[in-house]
Amino acid sequence: MATKRIAVLGGPRCGKTTLIQHLYVEMKIAGLNAGYALEYSTEYLKDKGMIETISEQYGIYLGQKKLEDELANFDYALTDYATFVPYIYGRFMLGNKERSKKEIEILKDLYSLALEDIQNYDMIVYVPREFGYVQDGVRWQDEGIALQIDDAILSFLKAENINFIEVKGSTKDRAKQILDLLEIDYKETPQLNEKEKTKSK
Repeated sequence: MATKRIAVLGGPRCGKTTLIQHLYVEMKIAGLNAGYALEYSTEYLKDKGMIETISEQYGIYLGQKKLEDELANFDYALTDYATFVPYIYGRFMLGNKERSKKEIEILKDLYSLALEDIQNYDMIVYVPREFGYVQDGVRWQDEGIALQIDDAILSFLKAENINFIEVKGSTKDRAKQILDLLEIDYKETPQLNEKEKTKSK
C-alpha cells in the first residue's frame, strides 16, 4: 500500500509528541507497518540553541523533510510536525515588523514549499492545548507565546482551506479518534494506560 502520512500539529508542549508515540505503539501492537519522525526543530534547538533568523527555518524545513522522506517504506508514517510548519513559524517570527528583502524572499520560498507539501499528507490532525504548559528546558517559548503559536497554526490551516481534524481529550481518547478515522481497531494497551496515569499525577 502507498504510505499514509499523518501529521499531528499544535504549538509547543500541547501533547502531540506523546500522542504520536502512543499511536505508533498501538499500530505496532496491531501488526501494522508504522514508523514515526519526531520534530526536527527540537533536536536543532538542543544542538544549536534558540532559532533567531528566518533563514534557520529553511534549514529546519530541510531537516524535517529528510526525516519524513526516510519513512517512505512504511505503510503508516507519523510525525509530530510537518514540512509546511516552518513557514508558519517563519511568519510568526517576523510578525508585523518591517521585513528585509531577504526575509521576504525566504518567506515566499517557504510558502511555496508549504503549498507543495500539504498535499503529501493523508491526514492532518490539530491538537488543541488542554493540559496547560510546562517548560521542558529546550523550547524558549513561555505559555503566552505558545498560545499565540497555537493560534497561528490553526489560522493557517483555516486560511488555506486545509482539511484537518481536531482531537480532544486524554492521549488515549485522541489516539482512539484518529485510529477510528483510519479504520483501525483500537485495542487498549494496559502499559500505556498506566504510563498516562503516572504522568498525570
